[in-house]
Amino acid sequence: MISSLLNTIKFKKKVLLIQLRTKKKLIQVFKIFSLIVLFHDSNSLIGQYEYLHPYIPYDSCNFDSHPIIEIKLWIHILQKDKKNPENLTSDSLKFINQQYKWINNFYKNIKPPTLKIKNQLHYVKDSRIRFLVDTVTYHINENGWDRIKYIKETNSQRWMKILAINPDSGIIEIEGVRDRFALIQDSILIENSLLNNGVYKVANLSRKKGNTILTLINGSALKKDTSGYVSYYKKIDKNCHKDNWINFTNENKDFLHVFYTGSSVSVPAFGCGPSPFFLNISSVLENGAFATAQLTAHEIGHCLGLRHTNTPQFSDLPLTDQFGWLKCNNSTVSNNIMGYNKCRNYLSPLQIAYIHYRYSSNNDLYNTLTNKENKDITIITTPSVWEKNVIGKKRILIKKNQSLTVKKHLIIPNNGIIILEKNSQLIIDNGKVYAPNENWKGIRTKRSILNFFKKFFSSNNEDQIFLKDDGVVIY
Repeated sequence: MISSLLNTIKFKKKVLLIQLRTKKKLIQVFKIFSLIVLFHDSNSLIGQYEYLHPYIPYDSCNFDSHPIIEIKLWIHILQKDKKNPENLTSDSLKFINQQYKWINNFYKNIKPPTLKIKNQLHYVKDSRIRFLVDTVTYHINENGWDRIKYIKETNSQRWMKILAINPDSGIIEIEGVRDRFALIQDSILIENSLLNNGVYKVANLSRKKGNTILTLINGSALKKDTSGYVSYYKKIDKNCHKDNWINFTNENKDFLHVFYTGSSVSVPAFGCGPSPFFLNISSVLENGAFATAQLTAHEIGHCLGLRHTNTPQFSDLPLTDQFGWLKCNNSTVSNNIMGYNKCRNYLSPLQIAYIHYRYSSNNDLYNTLTNKENKDITIITTPSVWEKNVIGKKRILIKKNQSLTVKKHLIIPNNGIIILEKNSQLIIDNGKVYAPNENWKGIRTKRSILNFFKKFFSSNNEDQIFLKDDGVVIY
């Protein structure tokens, strides 16, 4: 009996050891598998954004291949009415100019990130993104001014039937709770009643067998009349709507339109940047000017194509970023402009690169830039290769015996020109040279006013223009 018991114990011990070894092996296999997956995902994430790397404006990049892009702003001030504008006024120009000085400084003097990550790229000090206040217009329009308001629910199909009223306790029982439970927490409207029509404040609400019990603050004014229905005020939020862009600009796409508006609801300053052509900033407080500039810089970031940092858009952003009006720190709250924090003075290299990529790759955005009227000159003094889309300057001069190779798009501003000196070369290698507005002066020699095509077919052409691998020039 004892021998049999010992054998059973030994067997169970052996089984337990085998299970432990198996479990350890499974854990090791799982760890190895997890590392492989993590490594694969990490590499995939990094590789996913390789196309943006040429657009990162490191300090070592010259301003010809990585120019500053300047976006034109049309500022619209929506006032409630003439006597009570409840917004900025014609005396607020100093305030507006100061706002965009701060905003330009945020984008020019990028601070180091507070949160470090494994895939952190080299710090970029200047995003080379600027904003120019071109025009300021004032509009008196209450509907355009009021971005968040409460209005009566007029659809009687959404009203709730009154089942019982107790004037002594100020209690109403209404039919159902449905999706409107939250809408009647603060106040209600009684409609179509013989004796009780009006607005009532709600002290408390509860549920009773599928119905709703309302205790009213001013319920003593109720009459014992069960006719009628309970309605409510519904919230109308037009913060992100494009109606002002339509009504006041006819959907103009030559500017980024900034609408300063208000709200009949008492809420802190808020905004929305849903489009590259318009954004909204509401309830501006002039005594909170710096915070307003931070808010506007954030909403402009959305217009430029950036998303919030709580879900990282690019591989050089932290996986998590705590949201709230919080102080920045080195563990949970980033100082990213696209976060919710009290710093908002950092953008990652890939965030910056994406903006440059977007504005040099989308002709619809080109007219919002001041670059289309750029009067500066680019002088090519060494053999140069441009491997990214480049927004060109007014004149591009390729010096004697030098070359410029264009491998992507070279975007020429209005009335722009490319000038070739003796023995210089313009090599368009699978790239494209064009003006989005189809208004430029072509490619010419310094010694001749003949355009590119005449010179190209001349047997005495010393100035070399090469079109390689489907490279094109569009006039």
